[in-house]
Amino acid sequence: MNIREATFEWMRARAIRLIFGNPGSTELPFLVSLPEGVRYVLALQESIALAMADGYAQASGKPALINLHVAPGLGNAMGVLFTALKNRSPLIVTCGQQDTRHIFHEPLLSGDLVGMARPVVKWAYEVKHAADVPDALEQAYHLAMTPPRGPVFVSVPMNFWDAPAESPRMKPVHPPGAPQEMSPVIEALSSAQKPALVCGAGVGGANAVGEAVALAEKLGCAVYHAPLNSRMGFPTNHPLYEGMLLPATPRLMQSLSQHDFVLVVGAPVFLLYPYFPGGMLPPGVRAMLITDDPVEASRAPVERALVGDLKRALAELAERVPPRDYKMPSRAVEEARRRSEATRARSKMGAFFVLHTLARHLPENAVIVDEAVSSSLCLREFVRLGVKNDYYTSASGGLGWAMPAAVGVKMAQPERPVVCVIGDGSAMYSVQALWSAREENAPVLFLVLNNGAYNILKSFTMAFYPGNEGRMQGLDVPHLDLVQLAQGMGVGAERVATPEAVEEAIPRALQAGQPFLLDVMIDPTVPSLF
Repeated sequence: MNIREATFEWMRARAIRLIFGNPGSTELPFLVSLPEGVRYVLALQESIALAMADGYAQASGKPALINLHVAPGLGNAMGVLFTALKNRSPLIVTCGQQDTRHIFHEPLLSGDLVGMARPVVKWAYEVKHAADVPDALEQAYHLAMTPPRGPVFVSVPMNFWDAPAESPRMKPVHPPGAPQEMSPVIEALSSAQKPALVCGAGVGGANAVGEAVALAEKLGCAVYHAPLNSRMGFPTNHPLYEGMLLPATPRLMQSLSQHDFVLVVGAPVFLLYPYFPGGMLPPGVRAMLITDDPVEASRAPVERALVGDLKRALAELAERVPPRDYKMPSRAVEEARRRSEATRARSKMGAFFVLHTLARHLPENAVIVDEAVSSSLCLREFVRLGVKNDYYTSASGGLGWAMPAAVGVKMAQPERPVVCVIGDGSAMYSVQALWSAREENAPVLFLVLNNGAYNILKSFTMAFYPGNEGRMQGLDVPHLDLVQLAQGMGVGAERVATPEAVEEAIPRALQAGQPFLLDVMIDPTVPSLF
């Protein structure tokens, strides 16, 4: 057995059947003899491969294996690797290093791969002895899967793959249990007059939405999403749901000041942007945190932070807190307001109207992948999702993730409709993902909200630099023909510019059975930031 064969044996034992990547010369010694049952998922650029793997890993709940091409390939993927770290996506990122027999002379493509990767991964290592490759991959698997999950990096010199090897040594993964000392949380929830539950991306990542619903319904408490949450932690169509907390201190204080106790689960306290002076919590409001990240726990400005498995913690709370007598609120007035706003926006092709149309036709088990940026708040407001839906966005705020991630989500969950809602500027960061969608036969609907500009930056300018709106350069993106770009990569596409066309095209595209891009020309009016 050689190192290559031992690695394939390790992949079989860990049920890893896909390798995402864009091949290079230093990776060919690994890829030259892929065994039956292992498939190489080709992307046209390394960042696309990594984002596809990120979406696949999050949606499947299993680690994804990615193969990058030495220093330039790792460099291409760095931005999306940073996003994967913030997404807490369990990725095993391998990279081919140059041949060790001449690496002293810094040959073409060589570089300090570990030094490059270390800031954006949980763990980075370059194998020094060929025999250690299987053990390094097994360690990478454990670290990627141990909460808080995240990407890990292993550099393998290209001359190691034919070296002799022993069978890989597998070890069981032991996930953490529920946090200890839950009694103070139970006491605080029980004694509070008006408690609130704040659910973060960790709740969705732990597959604990059902447990969060059970706890909220037992308490009858208000539920918020954490600011800029990247996963659905609570159904947004639920009567107890009050919306996402905005990441600006004044608005955060306004929302939370009406409560006397706040329990945050699966989120930092709190992710904020831009900066405003003030604290994280209103004066006099008690707060506690449950997280699977000890670093997050150590810096949280709360009276108590507990670390452990989120799903078990929420289940224990739902079982042990005493039920409250309350009347479930009605959201009929809010729904009527959304319908009214969508109707008013119809004639101008406002984002409200387009997204409300999407919501009307969205299947109950559909997945939304969001990189709409200037329309993201509108998307969260107008496309209300139930417990059978799911939602993903970039936790880093970086662009170029959503289109390939949507393809990866569809590959992991082929039975679910997947809609990628994206801005025209964002689409150009990763438009090559359309080719991958076509090659993988992944019928994703790419819904482009095209305002011809980086409107989110125009919103910032309007909010913080008033009077300069007309003088800022580099904020307009004219002359893009996304339809031709999509068609050139084998994906069906059409431009939509009228309300009637939107109402006809969205349900048709959802039923297309193949990847499809709708380039929807929306009202370019700059939205208010807050």
